[in-house]
Amino acid sequence: MRGTFKLLFRPEYQTRVALEGISFEIQEGSITGLIGANGAGKTTLIKIMAGLLPPTSGEARVLGVTPFDRPLSFRQQISLVMGQKAQLWWDLPAIDAFDLIRSIYQIPKPVYRKRLKHMTELLDVAQHTGTQLRRLSLGERMKMELIGALLHWPRVIFLDEPTIGLDVVAAHHLREFLREFNQEEGATLILTSHNMDDIERLCSRVLILRSGRILSDTTAQALLSSEQKTLKLRFAKRPGEDALHAALKSGGFRLNAEALERNPRHDRGSGHLESSNFIHIYLKKDQILGVLTLLSQRFEILEIGIDEQDLEQVIQRLFLKEGQR
Repeated sequence: MRGTFKLLFRPEYQTRVALEGISFEIQEGSITGLIGANGAGKTTLIKIMAGLLPPTSGEARVLGVTPFDRPLSFRQQISLVMGQKAQLWWDLPAIDAFDLIRSIYQIPKPVYRKRLKHMTELLDVAQHTGTQLRRLSLGERMKMELIGALLHWPRVIFLDEPTIGLDVVAAHHLREFLREFNQEEGATLILTSHNMDDIERLCSRVLILRSGRILSDTTAQALLSSEQKTLKLRFAKRPGEDALHAALKSGGFRLNAEALERNPRHDRGSGHLESSNFIHIYLKKDQILGVLTLLSQRFEILEIGIDEQDLEQVIQRLFLKEGQR
């Protein structure tokens, strides 16, 4: 009780900086992805750009205005979709919610009907518009949320985890719809996601956040091309660690312990299960031929494979390197 009263009359405060030193511009008509661990500041940044939160310092401008001023002209041109929050009314059929949105945004009826028909057919939910939202599956609800957010044809769309909880097929259809909307209408999309497929397949630009700062500003393709490849080898006879390093050293290659992985549990490229004769070597692209030549001269190699690292692996390595600094 003593501690409770102490905190009541003398509360302790902790200040946490959600975003610090953030500065960037986004080109109109592009799709930009925000990546980062939980608490990196992605959702806070989205909320600032959408006008839900004011920045405590600095300036944010979207479509030429300060978002938190929330002028009517700004709100009419943006949309925010949050995968973890329902924005439509659960007790209403989707079509009633859409009609209400039409009235709010004063969309002409012929235009509204054309847009609704186009989007419901594209997302394959036309047969569900008369069903209460709470009776729909998660994937179907998410599609309805997206339709409701796009009926007024916004110029800027903020998407916070749009495919969270969706199955592979539903997520694929959602991504295809967003890509098509972006290409046809020239809308600017800014999305956060922990699903690297969303980032890799949609985004022309990737901002990686860590502890409220921008760690990297690049493209998914640049991230993948700059990273190491995986050289997968299966030997007729298991080579010793010292022999491997000696062979590589003779050609001027020095690999640390992290670059060599023995006994991979599953080799996805060849389908072989765990084997004592397997090794994976992580190399830059221009090193692969030299390393392969050296090892084939010293050891009998039965299988060779080269794998690209996926975007999730690349991001993990980037965070790991940054954390060690």
